Amino acid sequence: MNQELLLLNIAVFAASALQSATGIGFGVIAGPILLVALNDASAIQISIVLNLLIATLLAPSLRHDADWKLLKKVLIGLLVGAPIGFLIFLNLQIGWLKTLAGLAVIFTLLATVRSYQAAPRRVDKMPGDAERISIGVVAGVMGASLAMPGPIPAAWMSVKGFSRKTVRATILLLFVFAYAIALALQFAASGVGTDTLQLCAMLAPATIIGVLAGRALHNRVSERSFRWILILILAATAAALFASLI
Repeated sequence: MNQELLLLNIAVFAASALQSATGIGFGVIAGPILLVALNDASAIQISIVLNLLIATLLAPSLRHDADWKLLKKVLIGLLVGAPIGFLIFLNLQIGWLKTLAGLAVIFTLLATVRSYQAAPRRVDKMPGDAERISIGVVAGVMGASLAMPGPIPAAWMSVKGFSRKTVRATILLLFVFAYAIALALQFAASGVGTDTLQLCAMLAPATIIGVLAGRALHNRVSERSFRWILILILAATAAALFASLI
């Protein structure tokens, strides 16, 4: 195994463990690292495939914890936003994709810091249909263009006062739909190359092991520790992305 592939496996393992434990992590960590390492749009395709693998593995055990009333309206927006995001993916150069990915990582970093500092609150009432659908549109755009549908919906749910368990379950179930749609668009319009599929297969074992590790750690490591780990990794990822543009 060459050094680059080894580093990608380590990154994928760590990101999938965080995703399994917290509900976010893979798209905003492994996706940008893949962009830096591969320097082409195939990184987005690989991130979509591996994210779909993670979501499919985790979804059956989380369906009872998700907020389905919220999720149904978000999925309506997702169907609208995904084709828009795919058009962005097709028409942006790799430098712009890296820039957008970096901005998404920074947003997630700031939202994570803010939620860490904010006092816990409860959901007073369900957000309106238009607001939920709008969040779904954003998730669809981000999912199909950058393989990152989760950061904005997760941050929004946290601000609205949804519990950590509900956010984790709802976002991971959202991923099943978001990444399935994104992958279908990739196959229908631009296809997925053999080399890309081979690299997905090479990274799949580390992804699966990371999911299992994240599930084992979910109730053993404090949320405070996970938040600080996520903050540090997000900061390093954003720095690497913007450094690669220089």
